[in-house]
Amino acid sequence: MIARLAVIPALVASDTADLVAFASTSSGPSELDVAGLRDGVPWYRDYADLLADERVDAVYVPLPNSMHREWVEVCLAAGKHVLCEKPLAVSASDATAMAEAAAKSGRVLLEAYMTPYHPRSQAIATVIANAELGEPRLAHSVFAGTLGRPGNHRWDPSMGGGVLYDLGIYCIAPLLAFGGDEPVAVAATAVLSAGANRATSGGGVDTSFAGLMRFENGLLASFECSFEGAERQRLELVGSAASLSAERAFTPGGDQSCYQWSDVGGATEDRYTGGGEIYLPMVEEFASVVAGSRAARHPLSSTIAIARTVDRLRSAAGLE
Repeated sequence: MIARLAVIPALVASDTADLVAFASTSSGPSELDVAGLRDGVPWYRDYADLLADERVDAVYVPLPNSMHREWVEVCLAAGKHVLCEKPLAVSASDATAMAEAAAKSGRVLLEAYMTPYHPRSQAIATVIANAELGEPRLAHSVFAGTLGRPGNHRWDPSMGGGVLYDLGIYCIAPLLAFGGDEPVAVAATAVLSAGANRATSGGGVDTSFAGLMRFENGLLASFECSFEGAERQRLELVGSAASLSAERAFTPGGDQSCYQWSDVGGATEDRYTGGGEIYLPMVEEFASVVAGSRAARHPLSSTIAIARTVDRLRSAAGLE
């Protein structure tokens, strides 16, 4: 769905990338329905045929989470650069192995995590980098919504389902940035689905998850995410000098153009950053990284740090 609604249209619109082929074992071109898609783009029924196409320099992998490592490594071995849907992997060990495979192949591997490419996200990242909030004290993030599709792979534990892998990534990433490193301590709890009535393989997945993290710089950070709650997206960062908050913090549209600022004296203001695209600049930056003209905004080191934190949170919640 993300490929059809967001990434493929971004590839079509991009001036730095050309969409030259598709591969799918379960759907065909008539099911894609992407505005602006050029005619004549070949559609392969076998992934190996796409990887054998010499026109293909890079591959976007939107497969279910459990299939990421296998197919990323196959793509890298075939000499292709890879943009892989988030989460890159379902464990830090897998993510590390994938990074090592990329280094060995001499090809670029990046996680398709689009939030950092929005102008407001970039402005908040600058605030954190410049310590404009003062010493980090508290932070909270929340991403919740209703996932009502019972056959969706996110309900299936054998396919790397669960809300922490999906929505939790968005919540954790800015907390690690504000904390300056990975947390020194974590605590977590989760609510599980019934299993067989939701997931084809049984066993259940985490449908709601809450976590608490303590960082060496003194930051206490909490987050919550859910597949079974009313739509909510919010980020709050509190420092010794000021605090900021942002609504629809993780999937911002063009109309999300400001965040709220409060200083210790009680003065408040809306700080405007402008809105903008998120998927198109992600695709174009990936192409620039492949071309060697810039470094990645969201490098593999950040991806792996998040994966290690997810591993620890899952263990704390009794999911491992």
